[in-house]
Amino acid sequence: MIDPRPNLLLVFSDQETAHAHLTPQGGPSPLRTPYQDALAAAGAVFRQAYCAAPQCTPARAALLCGRHPHQLGVEANIGAAHARPLAPGSPTLGSRLQAAGYRTGYFGKWHLTGADSGPADFGFEDVFAPGGQGASDARVAAAAAEWIGGRAGPGPWAAVVSFVRPHDIYHVWRHEGPVRPGLSAPAGDTGDLRGRAPAQRVYLEEDQGRPLVGAGPQEWLRYRSRYAEQIEQVDASLGVVLAALDAAGQRERTLVAYTSDHGDLAGAHGLAFKGPCLYEPLVHVPLVLSWPGRLPQGAHDDLVSHLDVLPTLLAAAGVAPPAEAEGFDLGPVCRGEGGSGRAAVHFEYVSKQRWVNPIRGLRRGRWKLCHYLWWGYELYDVEGDPDERFDLARDPGHAPILRRLAAELAAWRAETGDAGRFEDPGVGAAGVPGG
Repeated sequence: MIDPRPNLLLVFSDQETAHAHLTPQGGPSPLRTPYQDALAAAGAVFRQAYCAAPQCTPARAALLCGRHPHQLGVEANIGAAHARPLAPGSPTLGSRLQAAGYRTGYFGKWHLTGADSGPADFGFEDVFAPGGQGASDARVAAAAAEWIGGRAGPGPWAAVVSFVRPHDIYHVWRHEGPVRPGLSAPAGDTGDLRGRAPAQRVYLEEDQGRPLVGAGPQEWLRYRSRYAEQIEQVDASLGVVLAALDAAGQRERTLVAYTSDHGDLAGAHGLAFKGPCLYEPLVHVPLVLSWPGRLPQGAHDDLVSHLDVLPTLLAAAGVAPPAEAEGFDLGPVCRGEGGSGRAAVHFEYVSKQRWVNPIRGLRRGRWKLCHYLWWGYELYDVEGDPDERFDLARDPGHAPILRRLAAELAAWRAETGDAGRFEDPGVGAAGVPGG
């Protein structure tokens, strides 16, 4: 007898911003992503989806466990200051579905533990993650496609496919090539960090941002062109996996979720890659859910978080969400049965390599508050000012909003056990990164 429960396929890229941040306002997308587009055309698109943290390890922990990074103790990339791996025995999407009778597989970059541990220790039975962290996207896609093609039995399966691109922008941004038509150059105060958290200047001038100090519009367009190519390459890998799903005749039986662990600054405020901030291109990510015949097609503007992905997939599998999960099932949103249940999304950041600079933030409605714990606040109206050009934190007219959101953020930290276990390395309130 065939088990009626759906297969579950979670695919995510690494460092892919929501595409709107690369497109002139109101213009057509310059990206050629036919497979993402096909998923979107047949599924539910969440236009206000956010990661929980703008770095690989904490973002992936939140995505696979459905809890905030500080609740999991996974607050920085493996190897960075204040970093801790995902604790042995931590329940994940894999272990929860395995316990429910699903065959589980994990393919690609892991980046949640050291070399002595991996997906097999967290509920994923079949694993293709060479080196413990990742492999080329082509090899990952081929391995996942082969695995899907072999799942002809009556029982349901669940697979996580984790691609590396467009994270390779770190290596390819210098490559010569044509500038992509239709891309927009970064808007706003590009490179002018006066009045902003000192950590950003340090990141730009002393860390990975150094090669792009003073970059002008044409240099950023070249960067964004290479970044667009990376997104298109990961889309091609997605296509290989979806083709295997079709060839196996399992498309209509499978709920597919596509997202990215976090975004890329892509020139916002003259900053590249990812660093000590919570700007929109870094935390705003794509999210599509596609399940033909079961989830209606449509675009949704509810605020949603990566923490909502695990409860959504578990609900589709008929598995009760864990009591400690911080997210919401998005199925009712897709079906028009109500809102996401989420009034706000929250973000957190601790360190990059040896540079420590803890930040907490929230987005509620049109407002976004960023609290640099060693410096102060930023406040943005992201609807009226989508490029976050105007920091309103020191505007007396917005003081009541700042106080209200600051109190809400502090309450969230208290409620979720975020004790802020960080010591200022003696640089004072400016929050310049320490050693």
